[in-house]
Amino acid sequence: MTASGDLAAVRREGRIVALQTSLALAVMLVLVGAIVSTVYIRSQNAQIAAELEMVAMAADDANDPPPGMALVLRTDDGKISVSEGGGPGMSLLSGPAGLTDIDADGRHYRALVVDRPEGRVVTLVDLAPFRASRGRLLTALGFAELVGVLASIAVVIFFSRRSIRPLVKALALQRRFVADASHELRAPLTVLHTRAQLVARRLHSGDLPAAREAADAMVDDSRVLAGVVDDLLASATMVPARLERNRVDLAAVAGSVCRSMEAHAATAGVRLVYRNPGGSAEVMGSEAALRRALTALTDNALQHEHAGGRVELAVRRDGQNVIAAVTDDGSGIDAPTMETLFTRFSRGARAVAREGRASYGIGLALVREIVESHGGDIRVSSTPGRGTTFVVTLPAAPLD
Repeated sequence: MTASGDLAAVRREGRIVALQTSLALAVMLVLVGAIVSTVYIRSQNAQIAAELEMVAMAADDANDPPPGMALVLRTDDGKISVSEGGGPGMSLLSGPAGLTDIDADGRHYRALVVDRPEGRVVTLVDLAPFRASRGRLLTALGFAELVGVLASIAVVIFFSRRSIRPLVKALALQRRFVADASHELRAPLTVLHTRAQLVARRLHSGDLPAAREAADAMVDDSRVLAGVVDDLLASATMVPARLERNRVDLAAVAGSVCRSMEAHAATAGVRLVYRNPGGSAEVMGSEAALRRALTALTDNALQHEHAGGRVELAVRRDGQNVIAAVTDDGSGIDAPTMETLFTRFSRGARAVAREGRASYGIGLALVREIVESHGGDIRVSSTPGRGTTFVVTLPAAPLD
């Protein structure tokens, strides 16, 4: 799976978790709303029953019922008195005692029939105000639940994204390390492979002294490769490694890089030249990291050089600086590619080098990181079709 595929999968799982959590919260809010409305309705019904019973037991006549209520009274001698609006209760004088609901003239009433020693009392209350109050409560509850559900979704999504952010970052760092390691190891492994081919060829031809020399060079190359691996493993730790501050002879490092890559350049039909006018070329920093930078620049030049071409690696002292320049007379770099040349994973129009190896846009970004970590800078000049020059400028080590 690609890096983008991994990140997409993590984000997709995060969205699923957020959706499931939001649905669970929504169900909880609905249940809470249902419980609140049930309790309210029961409380309201109990209140209505209590008020009806209180009025029925205290009523002496039907002339002055409480607001919103009506009375119907029938004495033992059969005399009936009805308050205003109490007509619907007339039919209950002959029915059973207790609470009942009736509909009349498009209105809904709740009535309580009570038998007292002096006669029967029917108390009625119009349920419209109570239903209106209940409707307002249900509307408010529904709105509150909707807002709560939407808010919970937003909060869950927010925290879900925050919770997966470290994982996304970890995946990105993992992918970056794998990409960096693959690129950093490619050039040393290519050199080592070329050395191995030379050893095998010279052994088959019986040229033992030359084979012994190539084998010794292989040992040196494997030592360099081990240093690269150690550097990469150190960079993979969670705590950033502190840059080494040793005196490094950049001219000696450049000469070693050229010698190790001569055979590889020869197999490609490219002449690799090292030039150093002499003098101190010492800088402060990590020899392994600087070797990786010069190896990457030289390998980049070889990969974009034509057969019969020439690549030059030159190191010189210039005042308070040490300058290393890698020059080729190859295909050059087009203007659009120059703008993003040192951007990680940017790929120019020619994303495949001369030998068919894919270019992943990592090497030059790593070189810039190494150079800048040593307090230097890197510049490039190129003419399409005529070649490219990379110039690394580093602060010179103080003279003893």
